[in-house]
Amino acid sequence: MNVKKLRSASRTNTFFEFFQLGCCRTRTAILPELEVIPAMIASQINLFEPPSFFILRRSQSPGQRKNSKTWINGKSPTNFLCFSLKSSPSTTEFSDSCNFLSSPKNPDSGFSNVQPIVRHVDANLLAFWLQSCCKASEVRRVHAVALRFLDNSVVYVNNNLISVYLRFGKLTEARKVFDRMPERNVVSWTAVVNGYSSYGFDDEALRLFSDCIENGVRANGKTFVCVLNLCSKRLDFELGRQIHACIVKDNRRNLIVDSALVYFYAQCGNLTGALHVFDQMPERDVVCWTTMITACSQKGLGREALSMFSKMVLNMSSPNEFTVCSVLKACGEEKALKFGKQLHGAAIKKMFKDDVFIGTSLVSMYAKCGEIYDSKKVFDGMKKRNTVTWTSIIAGYARNGHGEEAINLFRVMKRRKIFANNLTVVSILRACGSTRNLLMGKEVHAQIVKNSMQNNIYIGSTLVWFYCKCEKHPLASKVLQKMPLRDVVSWTAIISGYTSLGHEPEALEFLKEMLEEGVEPNPFTYSSALKACAQLEAILQGKLIHSSLKKTPALSNVFVGSALINMYAKCGYVSEAVQVFDSMPQRNLVSWKTMIVGYARNGLCREALKLMYRMQAEGIIVDDYILTTVLAACGDVEWYTESSTDYCLQSS
Repeated sequence: MNVKKLRSASRTNTFFEFFQLGCCRTRTAILPELEVIPAMIASQINLFEPPSFFILRRSQSPGQRKNSKTWINGKSPTNFLCFSLKSSPSTTEFSDSCNFLSSPKNPDSGFSNVQPIVRHVDANLLAFWLQSCCKASEVRRVHAVALRFLDNSVVYVNNNLISVYLRFGKLTEARKVFDRMPERNVVSWTAVVNGYSSYGFDDEALRLFSDCIENGVRANGKTFVCVLNLCSKRLDFELGRQIHACIVKDNRRNLIVDSALVYFYAQCGNLTGALHVFDQMPERDVVCWTTMITACSQKGLGREALSMFSKMVLNMSSPNEFTVCSVLKACGEEKALKFGKQLHGAAIKKMFKDDVFIGTSLVSMYAKCGEIYDSKKVFDGMKKRNTVTWTSIIAGYARNGHGEEAINLFRVMKRRKIFANNLTVVSILRACGSTRNLLMGKEVHAQIVKNSMQNNIYIGSTLVWFYCKCEKHPLASKVLQKMPLRDVVSWTAIISGYTSLGHEPEALEFLKEMLEEGVEPNPFTYSSALKACAQLEAILQGKLIHSSLKKTPALSNVFVGSALINMYAKCGYVSEAVQVFDSMPQRNLVSWKTMIVGYARNGLCREALKLMYRMQAEGIIVDDYILTTVLAACGDVEWYTESSTDYCLQSS
């Protein structure tokens, strides 16, 4: 990650001049989710100060020069940074070291060939050799020289050994060096903690950090960043808060530490804490802005994400590709098509035209906004596409009711041997369900089993939904029973599926099993169960569900309220239906329709017509279904409209 490019911010005058900055193209994730932020932060952290640079020249014959590697200005082929060296090694020493490092002999076979080559070895030269190593075997050779010729252990040489071993994935060797160090400083501890964390040994990394504190070593900003990233990965909110307190107490705040804090709070779902740290930052860079925008976007706060992006542009900060992807995601969620189109135009005009990740985000944004033609146009114009690109366009077609087109694209994807991920499978199953394409869905199911994907909870839930849509409820039940883990979505899919297919008693039995497993129903579960009660006219079970609802926030949900009204009205309990209707904090067209039709079907025609008048007075249009149902049920009463606001009731 190019830190200079990441940290710089070009001055802009208009809204669409914020793409002047060239940005890093290296990616660590398929989509711009928060997981890329630690890498962006970590890329700005050097555990070691940069070394002095050397101008090194070596006399070579033409034959030698052809087969040798040349370093210009002392820069090795790798960009590893280590401690500053106290003095430059001589040209002669470096020439001899080139022979030594390129020796094909086994580094563990002994040191008989070392002494004639290495005449003068000191800690500075060893540190320089370490940063020049291109592979682990070369590190071992330098390590062997250090053990043979250094009388006393030197801390910064050992620190370089630890970091270079970790760079080549040799965690065991790095730990051996660390354990044998008679003296360690904060960099030693930070290097090994970061190494264990990077390779997924989180518990050992935390234990080492604890040992570091117990040994009286005072953590620095880089140590805190490593531990904060570890807390973010583990969602360890309490430890992260303690680290935050230590940072404030030791006055270790800076741009990189604050960025890590913002990311930690955002990753733990505490947007208030993230905003608090963000607002207190004296300066902000693209990483901080992107972290906050991405967090808001992922938490469903699309409007806040778009607002923060506007502030970022006004603050003269230049977005990078991760920022743009997060904002496009927010545009899709909020159906902010105009904003998304403006961003698309700016991306084409400036620098992100051929970026596969921004292209994928554009495909998804247009599809979510219902502009499937524009989505396909972007897709067709992309020079490079990945699995997520294909998944986005397939999901877009399926979501917008073009199931056949989604299936055709999936077939093309298979012919091109493009890997399908879990989300691709979910999307194609939804397309198969919407078109009732049982044969294609079964083929996908077979591939799921073949690739051992059936245990994925999202795929399992979608399979349940798919088989119910195709009226194969026994297969849906079989899939559900085989799922090792079932969540509220899985249970809701089977309950709503059985209810819609007319198997209401079985649907209520599934609700009972769900509650016995300790799974908390959501508003959609309650709505489906209440619909089953209404169709069975099972007032006792309906009242039990209503009683349970009173203890949950779901009672205020407009769909749950409408389902309760329908259940009571179907069972003939109109007064209870009216109580639910009057207590609803908000009502939609379905709520009004359900109550009016409930009145009419229970013979209360005048009350139905009065409610129609009230509905129209509140600015809600009475549709043909309501009018036809009421007039069919109440033949002796007519509905007259003399003007747009004057209505009267008259008996026939």
